[in-house]
Amino acid sequence: MQFEEDPRIKVARKGLVLSWTFYSVFLATLLGVAAAFGNEPLMFGLPRWVALSCLIVPVLFVVALIPIVEKLIPDISLSNDKEETP
Repeated sequence: MQFEEDPRIKVARKGLVLSWTFYSVFLATLLGVAAAFGNEPLMFGLPRWVALSCLIVPVLFVVALIPIVEKLIPDISLSNDKEETP
């Protein structure tokens, strides 16, 4: 017996992979920036690594996320497309 797979599942899986990939790159960038900069030069009254990894990098990633969401993640209908009429 074969079950018919809902096409929304394929779109949801694509969104899941895309979101985990984006989040992994985000975390790697945060850790890389935090490890690359020392404590001394201050930026916004904070050590440079804190200012860059906790303030600047998240803002840049949010700005980068906007076109990704608009272009790559389609809207999924949550209603049942195959409604049965009595």
